[in-house]
Amino acid sequence: MCACGLVPDLITYSILLHSLCKRGRIHEALGIFHVMQSNELQPNIFHYNILIDGLCLIGQLKVARELFSALTAKGLHPSVYTYSIMMKGLCKEGLLDEAYELFRKMEADGCMPNSCSFNTMIRGFLHNNEKERATQILHEMVKEGFSADFSTAIMVVDLLFCDSVNFFMH
Repeated sequence: MCACGLVPDLITYSILLHSLCKRGRIHEALGIFHVMQSNELQPNIFHYNILIDGLCLIGQLKVARELFSALTAKGLHPSVYTYSIMMKGLCKEGLLDEAYELFRKMEADGCMPNSCSFNTMIRGFLHNNEKERATQILHEMVKEGFSADFSTAIMVVDLLFCDSVNFFMH
């Protein structure tokens, strides 16, 4: 692209980063990210979201945390999507308390939870067999006027079904 005299813009870099992260090639994506910065293009929250998500997907939570923590110093504010990505990554690694703290912190930071963030926490608790905590968040979610998405609803139904089967088996 550059050999043809074309200079990549922020959208081009977003596409490259997303494609590399989606394929698990996070180290290449980080390299592209650094090239982007060296070309004096300022990454926005969307670029960070792509990288943080890619890092969480391959279990590189330490680096994801570092990028997340550096956002405010760079003048960027995490979006509800950014928080949800981090919460999902933390839940995936079994760090439920940290994910829950982040869920609570986002509201304190002025970023209101949405159905995506509630569903992320519910799924995280259910995947880690924390039924009571999942139920607590589900009740809070409904109280706030949100609904469970399809995958969360299926997990809740499965949970209820398994509990009723266990009840009748004993």
